[in-house]
Amino acid sequence: MPVNVNVGFSRKVGEPNYGSRGASVHLEVELDGGALNDPERLRTEIETIFERARDAVDRELQREVSPVSESGGPSDGQPGHHGQNGHAKAARPATPNQIRAMQTIARHRAVDLCQLLDARFNGKTAEELTVVEASLLIDQLKSFPTPGDGDLTAASWQ
Repeated sequence: MPVNVNVGFSRKVGEPNYGSRGASVHLEVELDGGALNDPERLRTEIETIFERARDAVDRELQREVSPVSESGGPSDGQPGHHGQNGHAKAARPATPNQIRAMQTIARHRAVDLCQLLDARFNGKTAEELTVVEASLLIDQLKSFPTPGDGDLTAASWQ
């Protein structure tokens, strides 16, 4: 007898001017009934589904969005958008507090931050991340177990 598993994942990130942007995904997956008789297999299947949901939400939040002002044009001064002079504006860089948070959390979780940055952001340094990327990485670092809770490396979180 098949088993239906419902998994949902949501995340919100802060935006300039006290705004925020969020994404969520909800999946329903049918597993064969044998999974109920094997708790480790069931746990692994559910963790895999959550991992895929988390990755989809993270990818969605990393995409640049094109907010529209009341006049119908792109809003001026937003990261990755064009201002009145037509020149592209760069996305806001990670804040010093975000950089310190990444370093501190990584150290407390015994995570090699350089390895994780290389795996997730193609070798960018913490200082080269955008505010959104830094926020996503901080959330990911918080999900790592503290030392002694398991042997996870940055490569297992790609």
